[in-house]
Amino acid sequence: MLAIICVLITAVASKVWVYSPEDLRKEFRTKYGQNPIPASLANFGNPPYGSVITGRVFVPIKEDERRGCGPLTPIQWEGDPDQYNSPILLLERGGCGFVTKIRNAQNIGASAVLIVDHTAEDITKIVMIDDGTAGNVFIPSILIGKDDGALIRNKVLENAGFIDRMHNVALTFTFEMPHPDNTVEYEIWMSSENHLVRSFLHDFTPFAKKFDENMITLTPHYVLWYCSTCKVKNWLEGHPDCVSGGRYCAPDPDYDGPRTGREIVLEDLRQLCIYQLAEEKHNQKLWWNYIKAFNETCSNNNFKERCSELAMKEAKIDIDYVENCMEKSFEGSNHNQELDDNKILRKEKESLLQSGIFFYPTIYINNQTFRGDLEATELMTAICAGFKEEPKVCIDFRLNRNDDPEPTQTGIGVSTLVMIIIFSAVVLGVILFFYRRWIKRELNYEMKMQVNSAVSQYIALSDQSMSRD
Repeated sequence: MLAIICVLITAVASKVWVYSPEDLRKEFRTKYGQNPIPASLANFGNPPYGSVITGRVFVPIKEDERRGCGPLTPIQWEGDPDQYNSPILLLERGGCGFVTKIRNAQNIGASAVLIVDHTAEDITKIVMIDDGTAGNVFIPSILIGKDDGALIRNKVLENAGFIDRMHNVALTFTFEMPHPDNTVEYEIWMSSENHLVRSFLHDFTPFAKKFDENMITLTPHYVLWYCSTCKVKNWLEGHPDCVSGGRYCAPDPDYDGPRTGREIVLEDLRQLCIYQLAEEKHNQKLWWNYIKAFNETCSNNNFKERCSELAMKEAKIDIDYVENCMEKSFEGSNHNQELDDNKILRKEKESLLQSGIFFYPTIYINNQTFRGDLEATELMTAICAGFKEEPKVCIDFRLNRNDDPEPTQTGIGVSTLVMIIIFSAVVLGVILFFYRRWIKRELNYEMKMQVNSAVSQYIALSDQSMSRD
């Protein structure tokens, strides 16, 4: 049996403030002083790091829609007298998953979602996690406490039907990234086997390689499990999904198939050794080169050493250095990966316990948890927000992103549709013309045959009649 090593983290990447009305601002100021309302940002939905959203708060019109678990009745956002362009929809927690709620709000045009908790608890220790279906959700969402949410909701409902009043409830969301200096440090916690992580790293490689070594520092980390039954046996027995007597493991990737968790752990170790080489060479691009080559060369079903060697050759990595690093990391005279402890993986295990992460992949930027979709452009946005002064790489990225043309439409234009209709009509007309000619010929032939048959029968009958006479 494998058990994950993890503890709870506390990290909030956004802040919530009351913008209006003034009486509600005073109420929260009395409660929290100069501090924002305690909140927790979802780890999906592409939060706009370095940006601010200010918008009026709306509550679903129908009471049975206030959890947001089904399709929502459209809201007339333009009815906002204060001309806020970023409507925020307030929903209640419970009844369905967070992703479902946010998607339903997004479908009716909300710019952000405020979820109100259903229990009194420390909201900063709750994380709204992607359930695996949030790929098409792009608006941010924030969870706030039960009592704080009730204050906001009640004030919104108090003003329902009075949109001409200038004290409608509006909130400000800030999506901050610490930027103490002109360098950014970030960590990625992952497993080399996770196909989503591999795809993300492959896409992010071109961005990562644009930065100079003195501007940005990456530290890759790998999430490791352990074998609980092996621990009881004092790590003296091997396990097919582990190394070091069961101290460091990965889940069986194909459930008793030909692959094992051990090959994943060894690939994690290999990537750590390649990172060590890159650090010694003061060239983190070596690690990125290998990641790109590995993802292009080795499929999820091929974690064999031979495939990794091909990727190292492609990335111009010193294979002997990496193999020596891996072998000597197993402590013991024989460097036995089956039972000997491993100093590199032990350090990873200790770092995992200190970090307190409880889901992966997880990314820290300047010691703050990155919340958002695991997409190259979103991470780039967050990293650029972490610089005190925006470097040229980030300026170019921002300008290019803003200047991106409209997405290519997968449908067809009106003119094309008209041409298709005209062409189809012509083809159909030609088909009908020849079909009618064929039908006419067939009918004439059939009629002729029937006439001939009738004439033949008549002649036969006449012959019989004459014979009797």
